[in-house]
Amino acid sequence: MHTLTVLNPGIADEVAQTDIAQALRDLRGASVGFVDNSKVNADLFLGRLKPLLAETYGAEPGVTVRKLAPKDELTEADLERLARHDAVIQCFGDCGTSTSMSVADGVALERRGVPTVTVCSTAFHRAARHQAAGRGMVDLAIIEIPHPMHTAPAPIVYQRAEAAVEGVVEALTRRARPRAERRDERLPEKLTVDERPDSLQEYFFEHGWTDGLPVVPPTLEAVRATLATVDRDPQERIGPVPPRMRMATIEKIAVNAVLAGCRPEYFPLVLAAVEAALDDDCRLYAIQTATNTTTPLIVVNGPAARRLGLNARGNAFGQGSRANAAIGRALQLVLRNAGGDIPGETDMSTQGQSGKFTFCIAENEQDNPWQPFHVEYGYAPEDSTVTVIGASAGHNVFTYGCETGTEILEHFVGALTALGHNNIIFPTGPLLVLCPEHAHTLARDGYGKEDIRRHLFEHARIPLSRFGARTVRGLHHRRSRWFAEVGDQERIGVADHPSHIHIIVAGGAGIHSQFVPTSFSYRPVTRIVRFR
Repeated sequence: MHTLTVLNPGIADEVAQTDIAQALRDLRGASVGFVDNSKVNADLFLGRLKPLLAETYGAEPGVTVRKLAPKDELTEADLERLARHDAVIQCFGDCGTSTSMSVADGVALERRGVPTVTVCSTAFHRAARHQAAGRGMVDLAIIEIPHPMHTAPAPIVYQRAEAAVEGVVEALTRRARPRAERRDERLPEKLTVDERPDSLQEYFFEHGWTDGLPVVPPTLEAVRATLATVDRDPQERIGPVPPRMRMATIEKIAVNAVLAGCRPEYFPLVLAAVEAALDDDCRLYAIQTATNTTTPLIVVNGPAARRLGLNARGNAFGQGSRANAAIGRALQLVLRNAGGDIPGETDMSTQGQSGKFTFCIAENEQDNPWQPFHVEYGYAPEDSTVTVIGASAGHNVFTYGCETGTEILEHFVGALTALGHNNIIFPTGPLLVLCPEHAHTLARDGYGKEDIRRHLFEHARIPLSRFGARTVRGLHHRRSRWFAEVGDQERIGVADHPSHIHIIVAGGAGIHSQFVPTSFSYRPVTRIVRFR
């Protein structure tokens, strides 16, 4: 049997575990704070739970902190207010992000010595356990309630609160340890495997190193060649990489780049993309754990895009370009193998999207009538950059019969004012990927990027009368900045400010552009690509 030596792309080491806070002797006379994460029905659940705790167990309900959105972590001021209580109860996790952020908040409160109970629905209980381990607190108290909660009628919500109260009290006063979760198999850093293609690929699949497609064996020689393209110490630590918060090294990232099919010269872009994704403003942890379709989108600008052959023209989002496919896939494999981002365990996307395999394009700077994206945001034309933002699959904008820039913009207004896309709920600001024909028609008719942003900001607004009453109440809470600063009380826009609408040019011939809904990221995060 012929063998091959490959490097392990995974990280088995877990975050050091921290003990939970001491149990309360009794709830009688204990002050209890509450977190309403603004999920639909969370207020009803807590509204029933509070009197039960007071009347039956003698607790003294304290402050209730209501988040602006479930995707947000508690602020330092919120944590300080809650830490003045003897215990905290927060609810509820019934989607990916509400669960992961509640877990993060619970760990933060426990580390301040405050016994905390996090309520999660059955569909997300297992994910909460994995996320708590990744946050260094495997024993975090998580109470399981039936799923779903978002669509449950009020009487059912009240019944579930009544059924949960005993478990909540026990979690605060007994602090029972949950069953220890299965730990990953610890494999050596170098492995000798059967080099026959069928056996080799089956080995990679068996150990969960792949995204569901065959991968390239990460041999020592290939990884060395990849590391040689950057002037960085291979053992330099990069991270923590969510959702399991493991510390990757430059070498581990290189192993995954080889696994993804990257040529060595792609590695500086992969490394820049990983570091951009780990920036706090990208909000990667929320992106990874959401039920949304969001995943990191990479946009490449500058000379490196042309030199390395990234596709910025026809089929830019599609198949056929090794550089696009391998660079985007490398980021996803780093998140999987280094960060422990596993579908059904931490990635709880309801349907997902193909961008979770690879999601990388370059801007078509040669056919762009305006400044390239990176130059617009302060970088030099000769800089090579990668930009990362949380994005869903694009919505095609087909401008059949349009002759003018104004007519094209009206089609974008129509796409942006459809119900249900992310930028109604998330004030991130949409990404517009304009094809060259649209860009040049707009520029010909006097529209610059600022004009486009202003037009869409003013016109891409949806009357609140199109939404149900509960949705309107939620929008007034989640998009409170819109109502306070923009002042339009009858409609909701797709961004809180024109500058939050982002524009790039990509694609080939044709009259098809894309509106790419974004979410979670506070802004696009850009990093300069540095070659040796």
